[in-house]
Amino acid sequence: METFDFAYFDRGIDRVGTDCEKWDFLRLREGADVLPMWVADMDFPSPPAVSEALARRAQHATYGYTEPVDADFTSVIDFWQRHHGLTLAKEEITLLPCVVTGLRMGVRTMTQPGDGVIIQPPVYGPFFASIRDNGRQIVENPLLRNGDRWEMDFDGLENCLRGGAKLLLLCNPHNPVGRAWDADELTRVVELCARYGAKIVCDEIHADFVFTPKRHVPILSIPGAEHVAISLAAASKTFNVAGLKQAVMFAKDEAMRSAIARELTACGVVSGNQFALVGTRACYLHGDAWLAGLKEYLKASREIVYDFLRERLPHIGVSELEATYLMWLDCRSLGVSGEELRRRTIKGAGVALTDGEFFGTQGEGFLRLNIGCPHAQLREALVRLEKALKKD
Repeated sequence: METFDFAYFDRGIDRVGTDCEKWDFLRLREGADVLPMWVADMDFPSPPAVSEALARRAQHATYGYTEPVDADFTSVIDFWQRHHGLTLAKEEITLLPCVVTGLRMGVRTMTQPGDGVIIQPPVYGPFFASIRDNGRQIVENPLLRNGDRWEMDFDGLENCLRGGAKLLLLCNPHNPVGRAWDADELTRVVELCARYGAKIVCDEIHADFVFTPKRHVPILSIPGAEHVAISLAAASKTFNVAGLKQAVMFAKDEAMRSAIARELTACGVVSGNQFALVGTRACYLHGDAWLAGLKEYLKASREIVYDFLRERLPHIGVSELEATYLMWLDCRSLGVSGEELRRRTIKGAGVALTDGEFFGTQGEGFLRLNIGCPHAQLREALVRLEKALKKD
């Protein structure tokens, strides 16, 4: 039996030549010598049970129409109960192609054209597009920075709701700042939205990467949230299977669930790709040991970054990483533009991070670093970053 220790994750996997966005398409744009530390997938093999399940299915040489089976739902139900203490029923789960589909469906069904939708930047870029592309108004309630920790502005949130915003797109854990919102914070969010008649679409795709002593608090575990909120999740980040294209929506309120189901049908969105079902089921049924080993490895990765910045780049800030494998670096002390940061990192040092502006104007002067890779690769990236981010 495979042991998922540090030696296992140190081996990583060569992804070049697999039509991989992170490596191959970056090479087409920037050249072969640029080290990719940007888009949020990892440079580790997925759990062996996943590859084995997909290979078994591929050996059956016909790939016709298929339908989800009970195990596609019970595997999700059991995983979320086991890892996060959330109780779900089969009828409360809707399959989606990806979490971004769920964001857009939430916007389309819970608001009308012209309505205000709240986001809390810096936040994942598709939050902005999900609102704008559907003819709604973006209402920004920026996060507040308290030292190396980010917090929600509850007074600002109430002002947005009082101003008539109908929906909050919530990110928990929050990409890119690495916060895992606690029960008290989420309770205040739910209470405010309920008071003003607004709904919540909560992106919980990074739920499985909350590091001890913190725990992920599902939005639907908060009293009263079942009538206000839906949750979006996936195996994609957790088990490095984003290319399978499958996610889930959790909705305990039948009216919200039915409205989204109707919109999915109207838009011709069909989920349940044959290989996505097989692979996702294997993740949830057989991925626990792999995930436990990965989280220990990523905790060590986090410390490598903390130590390096403290010793070699003390003028570069880093947000406290409670969750995700994405670290938010504050480069504003350099006094340069986002374009200059990009030039220094990619052209000057041969390392690609995600530009802070992808997460809104509040991200200017920041970079997001993906630490989901072998430690040797991470250390090489940090050495390159030192060249790019040192003070003149």
